[in-house]
Parts: sequence; C-alpha cells; structure tokens
Amino acid sequence: MTEAGKRLLLAERLWGWRPHETQRKWLLDQSQTKVAACGRRWGKTESAAVDAATTAIIRPGSVQMIVSPTYDQSRVMSDAVERLLLGSTLTRRLTRIVKTPYPRITIGRSVIMARTADEDGRNLRGHAADRVIVDEAAYVRDGVIQEVIAPMLADRCGQLVMISTPFGKNHFYRAFVRGQETQRATGRPADEAEPRIATYESRIRSFQFPSWLNPHISREYIEAQRLEVSPRQFAVEYEAQFLDDQASVFAWEDIEAASASPAVHPTSGAEFECVVAGIDWARYSDYTALVALGVSESRLVVVGVDRFNGIGWHKQIERAVEFVRRYRPAAVLTDQTSVGDPLLEQLRSRLSESGIDVRVEGCVFTNQSKRELIDILALHFAHRTISIPRDERLIRELQYFEYEITCSGGVRMQARAGHHDDLVIALALACRQAKALGSSGSYLAGGGRVAAGEW
Repeated sequence: MTEAGKRLLLAERLWGWRPHETQRKWLLDQSQTKVAACGRRWGKTESAAVDAATTAIIRPGSVQMIVSPTYDQSRVMSDAVERLLLGSTLTRRLTRIVKTPYPRITIGRSVIMARTADEDGRNLRGHAADRVIVDEAAYVRDGVIQEVIAPMLADRCGQLVMISTPFGKNHFYRAFVRGQETQRATGRPADEAEPRIATYESRIRSFQFPSWLNPHISREYIEAQRLEVSPRQFAVEYEAQFLDDQASVFAWEDIEAASASPAVHPTSGAEFECVVAGIDWARYSDYTALVALGVSESRLVVVGVDRFNGIGWHKQIERAVEFVRRYRPAAVLTDQTSVGDPLLEQLRSRLSESGIDVRVEGCVFTNQSKRELIDILALHFAHRTISIPRDERLIRELQYFEYEITCSGGVRMQARAGHHDDLVIALALACRQAKALGSSGSYLAGGGRVAAGEW
C-alpha cells in the first residue's frame, strides 16, 4: 500500500472519515506538485485538513505549512486540522496547540503551521517545509509562489499542493495547464483513480472538480445558486472554469446587451414604479457622478446621467439639487465616505430648503460594502435586467472596471489604471437603493406609480 493509501486508511480508523470518489482520487495522487481547481463546497478544505493531519502522523518529524491569502482563511484550515487531532483519543494526548501569534500544531515530532501570503509573503520567509498547502492559491500573488514558497521546499524536495477556485488566467491557471499537459504527455487520464509514485514526468498533476462532484450536496441547491449569481460567477465558483478576462467585472456581451435595449427618455411616457438615484462624490482628479434609475417590475432603466469635476462643494450641491429636481427620485443613496458625510448633510439641508421631499441616505465604503454593491449591479447585467444609454463614458467605465488582488490577499474592485469608475459606483448605489426600496415595498411616500413624462 502506498503512503497515500495508508493515510486514507488512517483517517477512517481515527475519525471514521471516508472521502467521496473525487476526494479519494485527489488524495491518492502523490505528484510533487498538485493543482486542484475546485467549485464551492466540493470539499477542498475538509480533504486538505485530513491530508495534513494524516501526513503529520505518517511522517514523524515532518514540517507542513498552510498558506492562504488572509489570516482568517489560514485559520479555517488550521482549525479543521486541530478539530481532527483533538477529536480522537489516540491523537489528542500527543497534540499541542499554539494559537498566537500564528497557529502552530505539534503532534509528536511533526509540526503544522499556518501563515498568510500577504505583504508579498513576508511572514513566510526564512522557513523550510516538507509540504506547503496553498489554499485559494489563485488569490496569492505570483511572486509569492515563485520567490518565497518554492525556495521553502527546495532543500527538502518538498511537495507543493495548490487548491483554489479559479481567478483569471494567472500563475494558478498556468500551473493547472502544465499539469494537464503532463497528463497528456504521459498518457495519464485526468480521472485515473490508481495511485502512482511521482517521477520526473509526473512531477505536476492537475485536477478540476466542479461542485456537483460532491455527492453530499444536492444538484437542486447548485441549480438554485445559478439563479443567485451571474453566469460568469457560476462558471468560476461552481463549475471551476477558467475564463478569459476574468479580471473584468462586467462581461462585454452583457454591457452590449444593456446598451442595445430601447432607449427610454423622460418624455417617452414609459411608466416606472419609482425613480431612484445614486451619487458618488469627488473633487479633483476623479468625477462626481449622478445616475437616475427608473424601476419597473422586471427591469431597471438608466434615465439620467451627470458627471463633472473641478468645481467647489457648494456648486456640486446645487448641481445635485437640480438633478434631483429634474428626475424626482423617491430616494437617493450617496457615498458617505470621508468628505461624503458632510456633503450628505448639506444635500439634505439644501433639498429641504428647496421644498423637495426626497429620502437621502448614505453608504460608507469598505472593501466588503463596495463588493456587495458591485455584485448587485453585476447580477442585473448578467441577467439582462438593466438598460443603459449609449453613453460612451459609462460604457467605458463598465468595460474597464476590474477585480484586483491586494497586497494583503484581499480582492479590490476599481477602475483599471488610467480609467475612472465614478459612474459605475453611482449606478451601483442607485441599484442598491432600488433593491432596498423594492424589498420594503414602499417605493413612493405617496404611493402609486410615476410616469416618465411627469418628471
């Protein structure tokens, strides 16, 4: 029996754990570099934790490192390893746990440590390991893998394990492709279940595991998720597909479809349940952007756009008041971050002085809140439930709005260098307000519908 086979037998004896079929294929492979593109809930964290725990037992004195883009992600896997080792009376007495400053699990003479890949791998430098497991590897910067993790394994001819949902065509994709090419060259099919000791020809092997290969989650659940996220998100997060131009948040075909919809003008007489607006403030290099959005039962329609810069706060407030007066939104959502907070209060005050009764709310931007805003907007584009004008400025901003991996391993959404994203943010704010009002069922304070011709 191979060492991998012994580890699976050990997991069953200690914890009663049995892998599903594709987890078994993954864990039996002994290639020096293993790459798995996984859909959500396939079971990658569970299988990696079992793999790390049993390796520590089978190989006394071994050193393993769990690496993730963020500290919280590293803790998830190390906590899973901890639960396993403390969950059996046979391993509990041999296990020692240190929580700070970083998780460190010792069983006998073997060590499992958890670190983050942020700050370009600063916390990883100076360590050596027999094995490194990189969770969400696609979100780890290219340089960390080549310049930090690879040298950690060099002295011990160690094993590199990379598991992740795909994220564009970066280093993780390139490693996945090399594994596929090796399998074709050596005649090893991707679904081969028999274990094989790594040779030079089989040093790297890759796998692709969509979510539905896990028999413990229902296909009905997965199909329900198809309705909750955009087709691109579903392809990546559940089908484990690598897509071209994955950094772009909005697919070009979706932008084209939205802008090809029949234009709606304030004089067209088209009826909406209400109009909402979003405002993104700026002063110097960026633009203040305002977007008015008509809301109907089945569609959102951009009916008004304004964008300007280089003017003082007082004039910006007056221009925003005129925008609200023209489009008569039932509610406005503005950027409340930093200077946006006093501007929100000034806008409320000025609208009240002008006798304009409108609900004005603020949104403080964090990476998380901004991502939630953009996800709502992206879903409308993906499901073709939004129409935008053939406005070159808006279309260009949508086209060049991208995901970016930060130095800390997080995901940031912003315009590509040299481009702006103010209209995108204003549109996302308006969409968020439409969702909030729709959920509350109170579009207009006075009830009823509003016709575009009445604005």
